[in-house]
Amino acid sequence: MIPENDVFDAIVVGGGHNGLVAAARLAAAGKRVFVAEARASAGGAAVTSEIAPGYAISAVAHLLEGFPRRIERKLKLAKHGLRYAARDVATVALDRDGKHLVLPRSRKQFTAFAEALPKDAEAYRRHVARNRALASLVSPLLGECPPALSDSSALRSFLRRQVLRAAFKGRDVLPELLRVLPEAIGDRLEAEFESPLLKAALAFDATLGGAEGPYSPGTSFRAILREAVRMRGRGVMLPAGGMGAVSDALVAVIAASGGEVHLETEVLGILVEQGRAAGIEIAGGGQVRAPLVFSAVSPRSTMLDLVGARHVETEDLRELRHAVPRGATAKINLALDCLPHIAGLSPELHAARLLVVPSLAELEEAAIASRNGGLPLEPAMEVLLPSVADKSLAPEGRHVMSIIVHNVPDEMNGGWASHREALLQRVLRRLGDYAPDIPDAVVAGEVLTPLDIDTKYGLAGGDWHQGDIRLDRLFSLRPAPGYGDYEAPVPGLWLCGAGNHPGGGVTGLPGWIAAEAALERWTT
Repeated sequence: MIPENDVFDAIVVGGGHNGLVAAARLAAAGKRVFVAEARASAGGAAVTSEIAPGYAISAVAHLLEGFPRRIERKLKLAKHGLRYAARDVATVALDRDGKHLVLPRSRKQFTAFAEALPKDAEAYRRHVARNRALASLVSPLLGECPPALSDSSALRSFLRRQVLRAAFKGRDVLPELLRVLPEAIGDRLEAEFESPLLKAALAFDATLGGAEGPYSPGTSFRAILREAVRMRGRGVMLPAGGMGAVSDALVAVIAASGGEVHLETEVLGILVEQGRAAGIEIAGGGQVRAPLVFSAVSPRSTMLDLVGARHVETEDLRELRHAVPRGATAKINLALDCLPHIAGLSPELHAARLLVVPSLAELEEAAIASRNGGLPLEPAMEVLLPSVADKSLAPEGRHVMSIIVHNVPDEMNGGWASHREALLQRVLRRLGDYAPDIPDAVVAGEVLTPLDIDTKYGLAGGDWHQGDIRLDRLFSLRPAPGYGDYEAPVPGLWLCGAGNHPGGGVTGLPGWIAAEAALERWTT
């Protein structure tokens, strides 16, 4: 029930994981928080759903990668039920001939890697060391609030800190980072390695979540950014009970701190009175009031739909109207009556992150097809069998399979209705190249196109990042020059979703940093 004539300290619009993180941080600081979520469950894309009786799966996002330890500890998420079925999940590039490639994370794994690819071993060691050195320069930026471009003093101070940080890392690090910025990851990998499988796996990680192919400019920096995000967390983690366990723990933190999460509560508009955010208008005619409003929905929707164009400057209006989120991945969830047999894959690696992407050429062809509104002939995929590590997800002896399909357009030529089954069949055929029993093992499943991810889970356009991840849309420039420090030009309105720095993925960072920045100003 929506409280009438009740004033809160802060309102959060959108109960996706970033909105929940922001609300939990505010509530933990003693603020009375109201969260409005339009769907029947909180978590957005970080939820667990049932695809058949007894079969549960992470509906959209399926791994924690870059979720900071400090957020976990500060909010005491373990106390509120967050557990892990697997930590430091391995990555395996599958090979049709059973010569699968484990990307090494330890000395023992590197020895096996060097035996499998003796010509690429040292080059890989250098590649990883270089990426980590460059990512170590970027990673600290992902955890702090960028300065407003209008604040010249703060901007100068910020730039000085980055130059000093770069100098501390070594005089060659910053010039190397600047050289990498426009580079295509495919060109870099072609120059460094011989193995097609290794090159494809590294390029997949650099482009996943975007529409770019491996030969698109700037994708080398995407690889650095991905490594920098990973540095913020504790490796690749699989929450027990699926990704919904993360959202459930955050909701529990909010409730324990006196906050309120209201589901099936559609926000029609953000109230602006005397030039300041003053609350929200709820479907059905009610209002909830607070001096601060946080929005975890896309910046474009927040400003144009909820606030209204009349409160947005002309230049900002132009920027936001062109910032249309466009997803580039689909999600397929399958219930299986047995554990698939993947020839050559050891039992313990069935719980790994499995990549299906044999070559750079296939990855580039998929990107071209997607940009032209078509399906990839040979889909590139990230595949998990989470029930191998987490027995609670499926009946005994049975399993669930979670598949992220890369380079799937948000809009299909002729619409999605006639292409959904074609996508599923291409994915099953492709998986059958590695595990012939998979197609016959399927007992239930669902196909989530970018459009479905938008309509069912509230992720605008089905886009992980809620806007382009490119140099003119990062840090203080994200989502637009006047919005980089999380507080919108409308005083009292804060943006805290993936459309803001540092972007998408289940990191909680946009929500956390926005709440921290607001709390700091609250007390000064």
